[in-house]
This record gives sequence, structure tokens and C-alpha cells, in this order.
Amino acid sequence: MSGKPCVGCGWCCISDQCEVSHRKYGYMKRCPDLFWDDSMNRYVCLLMSDPNEGEDAKRQLFEGLGCCAPLMTWRDNVRNRDND
Repeated sequence: MSGKPCVGCGWCCISDQCEVSHRKYGYMKRCPDLFWDDSMNRYVCLLMSDPNEGEDAKRQLFEGLGCCAPLMTWRDNVRNRDND
């Protein structure tokens, strides 16, 4: 992964459902555990905060290792894209 930290722009989760979500929910156009947090002004992954499965999801999704698309322009315009 890149050296740039995740900014919560949502691109990776909106563009492609992760394997953790796919195993939990089956194929969906968008993961139901992607959540826009108004107070943080960013997307958060509820799979990672799950009290039972969160640690495993963090490991599988490489939480803390940086952005998987550091050149994605959404990084510079973090906003709620739920109704786009």
C-alpha cells in the first residue's frame, strides 16, 4: 500500500466491494457497512468496528497500512457521495 493514510473518501468501498463484505453479504453493488459519518466528515467501515469480527476485518483489509489508491482525486474532495 502507499504511504498516504486513508482519508475516508470512500472510493475503494464504493468502487469495489471487499472480500470481507462479499463473504458476509454476498455480492452487492455497495457494501451495507460503509457509513458516512457527519461528525468526522468521512466514510467509516463498520466491518472494522464490529465488536466480534472487527479485528479480523482490520487484518484482512490492511487497516493502518495506507491508501490503496493514493492518486485518486476523491482524496482531495472527501464528501458524502451516497446520493451520487
